[in-house]
Amino acid sequence: MSGRGGKFRGNRNKNHHTLSSVARETAISLPDDSPVLQMFKSAAQKLNDRQDRHERLVKLSRDITIESKRIIFLLHSSITKESTEKAINEANERIQKLIQGPFKSIGLELENSPAYLHSRAITAGFQEFIEAYTLCSFMEKKLIITWPEVQKKLVYEVEDRSVTTMLPQLDYMLGLADLTGELMRKAINSISSGDSEECFDSCQAVRDLYTGYLGLFGSGKELARKMSATRSNVFKVESAVYALRVRGGEAPPTLLLANQPDWEHNHSDDEGFY
Repeated sequence: MSGRGGKFRGNRNKNHHTLSSVARETAISLPDDSPVLQMFKSAAQKLNDRQDRHERLVKLSRDITIESKRIIFLLHSSITKESTEKAINEANERIQKLIQGPFKSIGLELENSPAYLHSRAITAGFQEFIEAYTLCSFMEKKLIITWPEVQKKLVYEVEDRSVTTMLPQLDYMLGLADLTGELMRKAINSISSGDSEECFDSCQAVRDLYTGYLGLFGSGKELARKMSATRSNVFKVESAVYALRVRGGEAPPTLLLANQPDWEHNHSDDEGFY
């Protein structure tokens, strides 16, 4: 009885077809000119093209990120007025190369493709570029270049058509939030070099940016995540300005910076806007 039952189960397993095996047999039996097979081949080709485009965009974004970080380092390395002017001129030249190089390539890649499909691939590069560009414009003119001004520079004439690299407003805002950290570093460095006016200008800019971001409640989790770092930057730069104003005449800059409070252990998240 048990042997007969085992034989029955063996025949049942032998005759059982899985979904994958049925699909494989059906695909093999289809002729090469089958419309169903051609439809799947077309879908596979589109997916491969999309993945290849995504990889190219990731590489372009990485190139933008690396060069933008180098531009920021260049701007921070200037100490004297002459070296600052030289650094700003070089930074502007390198920014233009980015605009005419990787940014133009991104516009061509996304010319016939919905940009939102690849937004995650390029957002890091866009944010870092805005951080570098706005820092350069602030150091040059004491003004922050606006989103429409940046977007206008990302329009290209290619043969007989116009190609635009769309800069999402959210990426601009996220890059602008990162700018507060660079302005904080610029203020601290200016104290060490004895340029108090630069410190006060950077402090006021950080305050204005933070005040503006407080009014953007509910603009997304990414922007809200940066608010803690922005609040930290405001605290640090205000502490530096306070020490410079109150004790600037009785202590050297290095001692003023050494006595700054530790933000990580002396702040509260309860700001009344979360």
